[in-house]
Amino acid sequence: MITSCSTLRARQLCHAAGSLSSFGPRSFLRPILVRNGFSIRLSHSATPEATAAFLASHPSLPTSTLAKRGLKLSKLGFGAYRVNGSQPSHAAALVKAIQSGVNVIDTSSHFGHGASETFIGNTLEEMFKQDKVKREQLVVVSKAGFILPTTARFPDETLSNVDSFAKISEMSYHSIHPTYLESQITGSLERLKLDKLDIFMLNNPERMLGDRNLPGGFGKTRLYKEIAEAFKYLDQEVEKGRIGGYGICSNALHIPTTEDHLSLKAIMRTRQDFQWKAENFLAIEAPLNLFERDLVTDVFPTKCLAREANDLNIFVFTNRPLNAIAAGQIITLENKDQHNRQEMSTQLLETLDLSFKSLAEMELDIKDMIEEESLAMKFVWSEVLSENLPRLSSNYFAAKHFLEREVLPAIDRDLKTLEDSNKESSTDEEDGAAILSWIDRYRNEAKALTQDIAKFCQLDSDKRNDELNLVLGLICQEFVTDVGPNKVEGGSGQIGSPLSTKSIQFCTAQKHVGCTLVGMRQPEYVQDAIYAVEASPRLTEEHLGLISQCPLILATES
Repeated sequence: MITSCSTLRARQLCHAAGSLSSFGPRSFLRPILVRNGFSIRLSHSATPEATAAFLASHPSLPTSTLAKRGLKLSKLGFGAYRVNGSQPSHAAALVKAIQSGVNVIDTSSHFGHGASETFIGNTLEEMFKQDKVKREQLVVVSKAGFILPTTARFPDETLSNVDSFAKISEMSYHSIHPTYLESQITGSLERLKLDKLDIFMLNNPERMLGDRNLPGGFGKTRLYKEIAEAFKYLDQEVEKGRIGGYGICSNALHIPTTEDHLSLKAIMRTRQDFQWKAENFLAIEAPLNLFERDLVTDVFPTKCLAREANDLNIFVFTNRPLNAIAAGQIITLENKDQHNRQEMSTQLLETLDLSFKSLAEMELDIKDMIEEESLAMKFVWSEVLSENLPRLSSNYFAAKHFLEREVLPAIDRDLKTLEDSNKESSTDEEDGAAILSWIDRYRNEAKALTQDIAKFCQLDSDKRNDELNLVLGLICQEFVTDVGPNKVEGGSGQIGSPLSTKSIQFCTAQKHVGCTLVGMRQPEYVQDAIYAVEASPRLTEEHLGLISQCPLILATES
């Protein structure tokens, strides 16, 4: 075999760096190679050999291949949207996931304003030191695009070096311009304590179509151009060795009927004019769950996005397996504690009844305490919330948002009006003190009531999920369970959330999907997900078709 001079020199530099490793920081000693005018840092990153060897030691876990790099990936990935270093359970979950055979970690520069990446970097550093896993065995994915407040001088200070961006709102901007991407890659590598990302993704570029700053908006023609320019720039980052390749994470790439849809075909066509390298476009990421199946559903005569990507050797990641958006609702596909549901329901109804009565009695009291009838009539919240309880319970997330963002602030405004009126009135000191005491008690009672209502809405949602879980189990006998012939083996032998495992099993069984990213913030969540992915090969195309026709799913979608 003939070894090129550059390859030989690279090996010599690696050997030299290894012999000097005790003299300084690892990043300082990483060898440098010059190619095509770029300084290339010879970086630690995932390799085909190491990823294959790692997954070979976990034979029960289904795998896939990142075609353009030959990397082996677990079909289950650790989604790091809501993890950080403040919760020990998050680190325990990540460690358990990796030790169970999960070798994909997906994060973003804006998750927790970088807290997610920092957490991952610290956790992996400890695992590397303890030789629990090697860097070359893991596929690390990060993203950028969102620009959120980080200082009091936002957005001026943040955007000072960004040449092109879209203003989504006063507190949210978006950019995929090379100057911004460069800074984000640098920040991600520092927080992750890595010298190379295996995949770097443009995060939700379609958000830029909602620009409120430019006359006439951003426009798809301009956005396709910016994506192509970003890809062209990222080719340089591949050459430099800071990323292994790139991709797009999008909530609209897979749905042709949406206004903000981006076409994979249109993106690929930009290569002709901008000369970005198709071999570096490694992956896409899009939502998939029991309710949102557009990614894997063909609509004749058009192929679904997952198949279209597969034809181009573009790897498919999916996210949000447990958080569906259907019929204007956010549906959390979870049903923990289902065995205690009836007892919890009885207790909560009793508590809710007492909360309503307590607030109603206070509202009667205030009518006797103040003379201004119009002011007293502001406090009828017990009646308003009671009348709207059936509507609120139909959508937990909307109800929670309404209670926290609308109801409680409105109550605070009414109480402030009452407090100001009390100060200005000629009420004697004792009566004034009584009103102030009432204000404090009412605020606390109202807050307690809204919390109880939110719990009631959550419980109502859980009951619907219990029903969906039951029906899915009847439709398909191959779902993993904690009883019967498909009972899980190993671990605790119990499933914490049966509906969650069904959704994960459904997603990971899709043959055109390479890896499903799951938020696993607790070790027990990891165990449920492992149960699900190990059982995913049992679901055939026929099973998947039957599941998609579940009446409860179709009824929600309509």
